[in-house]
Amino acid sequence: MCGIVGILNSKSLKTDAIEILKKLEYRGYDSAGISLFSDQKIKTIKSVGKILNLEKKTKNISDKFFSGVIGHTRWATHGIVSRNNAHPFANENLTLVCNGIIENYEKIQNRYNEIPKNIKSDTEVSFYYLSYLIDKYLDPDEAIRVFQKTIRGNFAFVIFIKKNNCFYVLKNGSPIAISNQNETFYICSDSSILSNYHDTIFHCEDEDIIKINKSRISYLSKKNKIIFQKNISYQNPYDKADYQHFMLKEIHEQPSVLKSTQTKYNSEYFIDFELKFRHLFEVDKIVLVGCGTAYHAAMVGEYFFNHFTNIEVSSELASELRYKKINKNKKILYIFISQSGETMDTLMALKYVKKMNHKSLVITNSLESSMVREAEVTIPTYAQKEVGVASTKAFTCQLLSLANLALEVGKMEKSITNQIYKININLLNKLPLKIEKLIKDFTPSAKIISKKLSQVNSCYFIGRNIVYPIALEGSLKLKEISYMHSEGFPGGEMKHGPIALIDKDSITVCLIPNNDLFEKSVSNAQEISARNGKIIILSSVKNMNKINGEIKVMNMPKENIIDTPFIYTIPLQLISYYFALSEGTDIDQPRNLAKSVTVE
Repeated sequence: MCGIVGILNSKSLKTDAIEILKKLEYRGYDSAGISLFSDQKIKTIKSVGKILNLEKKTKNISDKFFSGVIGHTRWATHGIVSRNNAHPFANENLTLVCNGIIENYEKIQNRYNEIPKNIKSDTEVSFYYLSYLIDKYLDPDEAIRVFQKTIRGNFAFVIFIKKNNCFYVLKNGSPIAISNQNETFYICSDSSILSNYHDTIFHCEDEDIIKINKSRISYLSKKNKIIFQKNISYQNPYDKADYQHFMLKEIHEQPSVLKSTQTKYNSEYFIDFELKFRHLFEVDKIVLVGCGTAYHAAMVGEYFFNHFTNIEVSSELASELRYKKINKNKKILYIFISQSGETMDTLMALKYVKKMNHKSLVITNSLESSMVREAEVTIPTYAQKEVGVASTKAFTCQLLSLANLALEVGKMEKSITNQIYKININLLNKLPLKIEKLIKDFTPSAKIISKKLSQVNSCYFIGRNIVYPIALEGSLKLKEISYMHSEGFPGGEMKHGPIALIDKDSITVCLIPNNDLFEKSVSNAQEISARNGKIIILSSVKNMNKINGEIKVMNMPKENIIDTPFIYTIPLQLISYYFALSEGTDIDQPRNLAKSVTVE
């Protein structure tokens, strides 16, 4: 999950490295460091905490005597958060950074006496091992080859060896990209960042060993020619404008990104759907796959497909699917959902189902990601870059993609009529304005509810059918950015155990849309109220019958099946944000989390 940067032959090495690390901070912010180097010396500076701490420590360091730099922002996996465990690791002849996990580091550590036995970091073990190999072999290239053959895991390394004054980039699983222009090289974990520096980009592939000297880039691992492709330019997402936090900005951006996504789908992507994609959906079953928020989107997608098509459908956690036995006899389409397209569990699950010869489709916000290169078909979400760790606009754009996809498949296989299809597409076209009004109207209520949350220790979210995944997502958002104990439950399951949690120090948010399960959902709320549980009800039904106990009923806009999950997501995002704001937490970079989970 860590962020990596490498720069060679730039006139602004340190400045660019620090600025890129700031943009990579969403990948981890436990510690950070840089190594400036030339053929004469290596200088390393490290600090605990965020990049600002590193920036202060490097303020008076001139980079004019150096030819290159590598940098790292860390999300701790092996080894505690400390300056000693921060990257880069360096000595007088070698410096390196790593994103990933080296699974066999303990075996390597136990095998070689040259490696200290008291270190706990897998990357530090790797550093000592490579240092030993460089001393053993006269040729650094050969040392790198042996190093790559020995280590096991998913990783990306950027290495500088002073002996031959060369960069090396190694990759297996974790993303890393290189840009080059006029013999100036940039290396980065996030390829989208490179668009700020160069027009072309090269994506490293698994088992690659890339060697870069002062003027030349080449393979050590194979003889193919390195081809740089046109880079994708992105609007600058790193400006909060007038918003206090990126999360609030991204909540408010949802109407515009939903509009741009739907416009693209109407005018470009889903045109001639049957002609382009029928082969993909000639299957016995569809499985929707994701992790975290993306898994909640998959669950909503399951309801969409169940409602609008006749195809058997289910949703799966990517972290579990990749270890399950897959039915080889069924024709199955796996739809993988990932904001970054780099989530390690989802990527490995994708590779697994491909190996089993099943069809694959990816829904992602990153068209340069690893999953895009692996999947048969990609559906982009056009949410633009999301900076806040807690996903908001990326999630609703995923829902929009799944809604459109289910409608298109339903129309293609004639599970729904053309009239029903048009009605629902029209509802999706109107959705951005509906969301814009909802954000404005609900914000005062979100602030009121945040005050209620400050009076309790736990918060529960319940919903049924298509809003059950939204209850899970609401709970996830709250715990992610406020650290409050929170859980989401299916409303019908409360009496089967979870209701034992209800007490005076808890509050339950009940999502009750006006659908076929309305009366049952009201009954679930009454069960909590009867046990003196505090309740907040979100419903489009006005003048709801009195429910005993403390209750706050917030009126929601009228919903249809296709827009229900969107309508009930927005209030929960706002509630989580304003409660976290009142708690004084780091909303955009909450503790222990990272935006893109690129380790197992």
